[in-house]
Amino acid sequence: MHADRCPVLVICNRFNLTTQSTQKRYDKRIKQMERVVIVGGGAAGIRVAQALAKNLTEADDTEVIVLEKNSYFYHVVGAPRAYVDGDYTNKMFIPYDNAIPKHAAKFVRIVRGVATHISADTNEVSYHLIGTDDKESETTEKLKFDYLVLATGSTYSVPIKPDNRDYARSATEKKLQEVRGHIERAEKVLVVGGGA
Repeated sequence: MHADRCPVLVICNRFNLTTQSTQKRYDKRIKQMERVVIVGGGAAGIRVAQALAKNLTEADDTEVIVLEKNSYFYHVVGAPRAYVDGDYTNKMFIPYDNAIPKHAAKFVRIVRGVATHISADTNEVSYHLIGTDDKESETTEKLKFDYLVLATGSTYSVPIKPDNRDYARSATEKKLQEVRGHIERAEKVLVVGGGA
């Protein structure tokens, strides 16, 4: 990868996460940035969007778009607790409505969709929109980008994570309930590990 095509490096420079010499070299390019596309609105992706919202203004002439398949942030670390505490399930789904500060709403937005292709040649992300019915459109849309952040998260089994192709919150809640039912009917339970 060429140094001039390293979008994450440039974004990191904006937040002083690289050396001073690198900072000076890219300061001019940051001011010319027009659109940042963030693929994924999980913990890393939404954090990048929030940091850009905090550090940019409308005068910076920069648009930030988060492309995320869900209409909510899913707090995956809480899944084991939700397996045994049904009331906790509601706390795991945090709507994106207030994720971006109001002052940044004109230049930072969340688009509900699934990335299907990324072209480094044309600097475009192809994606399918997800409607309010939680269904994926078959029509391919495209987003041009000047800088791209890939924050697609981790992948492991449902029900800890939402299903890759079922975007409805109710589908994840149903999976959590199924596991809770298995635990309630179990005669013995073995807990392995004591992480988060």
